[in-house]
Amino acid sequence: MKKFIVISGVSLFLLAISFNPLFNYIREYIISDQINQRYEIKHAEKEYNPINVQEITVAHKNIKIREEKTGRKAELTPWDEEEKVPPGDIVKVQFLLNDQKISTPDEIWLSNRDRGSRYFSWIDILTVKDRKTGEEQVSIVQRLTDDSQPMETRKWKIITIAQDGEVDEEVLSYAQRSNNHLGVRLIEFSGTSLIGMGYYSDVTKAYPSIFFPLLFPFLTGIAGLLLLIFLVVLLLFELHLRRVIRKRGR
Repeated sequence: MKKFIVISGVSLFLLAISFNPLFNYIREYIISDQINQRYEIKHAEKEYNPINVQEITVAHKNIKIREEKTGRKAELTPWDEEEKVPPGDIVKVQFLLNDQKISTPDEIWLSNRDRGSRYFSWIDILTVKDRKTGEEQVSIVQRLTDDSQPMETRKWKIITIAQDGEVDEEVLSYAQRSNNHLGVRLIEFSGTSLIGMGYYSDVTKAYPSIFFPLLFPFLTGIAGLLLLIFLVVLLLFELHLRRVIRKRGR
């Protein structure tokens, strides 16, 4: 009896510590696969990722980015200080569709580097094709929170321009990201997330090592499951032996 208690204790312990990260891993990969299978996402400016122009025509829709100076400079990040680059300008940007305003102005930090996109990590314009319905849309993704904000408080604006020209705007926060799986994928694809972001958990975005996720939670989960199966087989074998002994005793 003691061996059963020990085996069951070890099995349940391994399964208990492995269940949550394993569940999150599996869920993230399933959702990611579903999104990738259904939607074809591309950068609107094909020669430059992300957007680096203030006017672009995509899917017969003319989109302009209008900048309004604030006279303020952005904070220097540790990378800025290390590379000794000057602070970038803070501007308010407004989006126009065929010269009609489709958003309220929101602040961004313009890039302060000679290389890279003017709107790097702040704005991108994407094309999205729904393989299931055949419909195509244009999505404008803009980060609303600055570089100094922790990931838990970050927000993004997603402006969707449907095939028929109808415009929809949504603000998606990190805290409520699980409500919009496609929105999360658009934010990640646009590069405005700054760091990896999952649909419910960021467990798949962690830097892989031998310990995580190979030893934990995969091997610990498999070991716990195998021990549980071994315990069930052992119990069934014990029950079978007892039945045999009882029959012989008669």
